[in-house]
Amino acid sequence: MQSLAEIASDYAALMAAGETLAAAEKYWAIDIIALEPTRSESDGPAIAKGKPAALARLTHWLETNAMSELLIDGPFITGDQFALFIDMEITRRATGRCEPFSEIATYTVRDGQIVEERFFYG
Repeated sequence: MQSLAEIASDYAALMAAGETLAAAEKYWAIDIIALEPTRSESDGPAIAKGKPAALARLTHWLETNAMSELLIDGPFITGDQFALFIDMEITRRATGRCEPFSEIATYTVRDGQIVEERFFYG
């Protein structure tokens, strides 16, 4: 089994390469809990429980937003968790509006899989 550092580094590398969905498919546990700061009318509930619900939310976000200038700092590791600082430019596909977006993402890993994903942003 991969170490936490190996999982975190590979996950971050996949994200940096624009392979967000591939990273999720590879590392998310079937019972993952994905948490956003708030419910969004366009992106759904603040909490997605289970891989199918979390993947649906991620797929919807990727379909409605284009990422560019993606920069990832980390991973920062402690205990059974790692964090990534993510900065990007996103273009809202519906409006063509481009804006900067920053977030901190934390991930809890058990038995080689991500069981919780939590985002912090302003």
